[in-house]
Amino acid sequence: MNVIFLDFDGVLDTIHYKSYEDVEKRVKILSDICKKYDCKVVIEAAAKDAIDEDTMQIYGKWVNYIFSLFKKYEIECIGRTPNVRKKYTDTSYMDMWKEDEIRLYLYRHPEIKHYCIIDDDDLQPYNSDLNKVRDHLVQTVYYSDNPKEEGLKESHSEKIGEVLKKENKIRKLVLKRKRL
Repeated sequence: MNVIFLDFDGVLDTIHYKSYEDVEKRVKILSDICKKYDCKVVIEAAAKDAIDEDTMQIYGKWVNYIFSLFKKYEIECIGRTPNVRKKYTDTSYMDMWKEDEIRLYLYRHPEIKHYCIIDDDDLQPYNSDLNKVRDHLVQTVYYSDNPKEEGLKESHSEKIGEVLKKENKIRKLVLKRKRL
């Protein structure tokens, strides 16, 4: 299975392009990419908190609008990344990085053979040993002095195709552990 981990801000909407029409144009581009590379979508955006992780029930007008576009353009969303928290002190927790949430999702779903992350964040390798997902990133732009450079564009399609050729090494690790 091929999966796209999708952020919303900086991919579907940007600093200069936030209207419903702008978002629909980008969802159409995403649809073309999903059809071309036979991909399903997993939400890794901050807005994922408006989506119930177990039932995929949606709360909130903005996320409902995006999912209505997914339906219109036949994009299959199969889930969202979990919220990962690490104990920080005896009484508090710290949210973890997107990379950790993606890695956990991949660990839980070894059927994912190839994946791509579309995000405007750089996924900086805070620890190069732990960050195994950065080479699967296709980075978009949230803000630019040239608004035409912002968000998901048709020109990203080729790069996404190249990234989807890369093997999911986390899958390989999970399958190896299951054999032991």
